[in-house]
Amino acid sequence: MSTVPTPASLEYAEAVHRLAALVPPGVVLSYGDVAELLGSGGPRQAGKAMASSPSATPWWRIIRADGTLPPLLAEQGNTAWVSEDTPRKGQRVDMSQARWQPDDAQWEQIQSLKAALQASYLSPADDQL
Repeated sequence: MSTVPTPASLEYAEAVHRLAALVPPGVVLSYGDVAELLGSGGPRQAGKAMASSPSATPWWRIIRADGTLPPLLAEQGNTAWVSEDTPRKGQRVDMSQARWQPDDAQWEQIQSLKAALQASYLSPADDQL
């Protein structure tokens, strides 16, 4: 049984932002990884959600599958990756070394986010469609 409290429901962007906040310094997830972990959306939806993230969200830890960020964010992202000692190959993050592998407690938190996101899609209003 999980000890992590599950929010009643979450909008997709909020679930993405909360997942990004779980990613520790020095590791990353791709936009596709985020969608897969949440069991919803795809890389484009996760990227769009990250574009609206609150300022405290570690946005540089959620990146493209090729280990890069959009050009407008690359310089700031590189600075953060250097300060966090994120494994890199040139100007890209080395996804084979830097991809986040959650521990058991982190998996519980991810499952809580996933459940809350699914709860938002299963509202009584959706049943009327």
